[in-house]
Amino acid sequence: MVATSIVRKIHPVHVDADPRRSPTRLLLANSADILRTKVVCTLGPASSSKEMIGKLIAGGMNIARLNLSHCTQDFATQCIRTIREVLVETESTAEVAIWLDMNGPKVRSGKLARGEAVHLTAGDDFFFVNDQNVVGDNTRVSTSYTKELVKVGDKMYVDDGLLSFTVVERLEDSIRCKVDNSGILGESKGINFPSHVINDLPALSAKDKTDIAYAMSEEVDFISVSCIRDVDDVEEVRLLLGNHKIKLLAKIENKSGMDNFESILRMADGIVIDRGYLGAEVDVELVTIAQKKMISMANIAGKAILVANQMLESMRTNPRPARSEAADVANAVMDGVDGLVLSAETAIGEYVLESVNSMRRIAYQAEKNNNYLEYQVKTMRSVPKPIPVSESIASSAVLAARQVDAAIIVCITELGGTARLVAKYRPVIPVVAATLIPQTARQLNLNFGLVPYYHPGSADSVIMDTLKYAVELGLCKPGQVAVVTCGQHIGFLEGTTTKMQLIQIPA
Repeated sequence: MVATSIVRKIHPVHVDADPRRSPTRLLLANSADILRTKVVCTLGPASSSKEMIGKLIAGGMNIARLNLSHCTQDFATQCIRTIREVLVETESTAEVAIWLDMNGPKVRSGKLARGEAVHLTAGDDFFFVNDQNVVGDNTRVSTSYTKELVKVGDKMYVDDGLLSFTVVERLEDSIRCKVDNSGILGESKGINFPSHVINDLPALSAKDKTDIAYAMSEEVDFISVSCIRDVDDVEEVRLLLGNHKIKLLAKIENKSGMDNFESILRMADGIVIDRGYLGAEVDVELVTIAQKKMISMANIAGKAILVANQMLESMRTNPRPARSEAADVANAVMDGVDGLVLSAETAIGEYVLESVNSMRRIAYQAEKNNNYLEYQVKTMRSVPKPIPVSESIASSAVLAARQVDAAIIVCITELGGTARLVAKYRPVIPVVAATLIPQTARQLNLNFGLVPYYHPGSADSVIMDTLKYAVELGLCKPGQVAVVTCGQHIGFLEGTTTKMQLIQIPA
């Protein structure tokens, strides 16, 4: 039966992931049918209108990503305002988080005439010029890296390897190349130099520092910096953030970042594997294996990890994904990823909503066929011993929930650490993460399986109110058992879990 006392609009993360089978998006009595994998949508010209943002939120967007390498701060501000307006106007329970992506030490192509993409033909000459003020066309483009680097015979890859060039001549103010394959060149596309490693670029440019200050002023929830190379790059960003509560995601896009992954993982709040740029620098047959290893390491560390770039790339122009793309998405979910990132599919694609629906349906089926009980055992065995007391309680809560056949786990948390520890062990029942801090609720939307709940009342009533909220969502029923964990930050480090209890859900 569908609950009839619901008065709030429920975010579809709590409902059946397949809109074809549940076209009215009603709540399900079977809590096993919620979608646990998080979906990130990149906003762009195709998805920035108020109407489309409203549809994305209603369609299951957990996090909205804005790429400041491709949009202005004014555009980002308008999107941020629109997201917050839609959530207020619709009285939605969706705690949609906002993620700003910075350029970092990533070499990019420059501007094009009228901002329009150009077609390049295999065999033609093409020039990369050192003057960043040059407006490009189908014969030349500027680059953000102007120092001497490549030599005759070297390869250059643009736009995640979709365009390949061979250097044939070094000139005083440019490099003459031959176009290896025909294709489309857009503005601000990443450039790879597979024969070279660039270490002299700072982790943060002047623009990046301005963008980080902007992110803090807008109170966004996550920032990331492209092409993180080592832990020093992460520390530089941390110093700029200071005591701000924004979470830092490290983007792994180059061989250096892949080689230094363990130390980067320890310092960052989460990881984003950008396979497109990475695949243009590292042999593509190695990227798949590296992705699996990085997901496993992040899972054991309890850090959220996302997979991005070319997830459903064909849906930029097609209403249905390729079968290989569906398999890619499903494999990422079954490997243990927390979330999946839609990039061009939602930013500039022709089938924005269809991309989100396809992503959710594929992830839902992958979750249904994953053995999370086996995952729990594997994680408990893999975590280095001895483990902290707080993690011992969190893992025990997952175990206790299984032993007593609990319907739900409730995590009462201030800064989110308690809930993340529980999510680390992938319980097979819903986990509602309740907090008194709105930003914490939004940030918890990054982690696999967590249903964030911002409690506007007092701490004294948070447990009972959260249980009522879970009943409203249809995640549990009165009379069933809930496992409740509590954490606090006063006098404790973030993530300190101090209590676990079993409660019968009240009517």
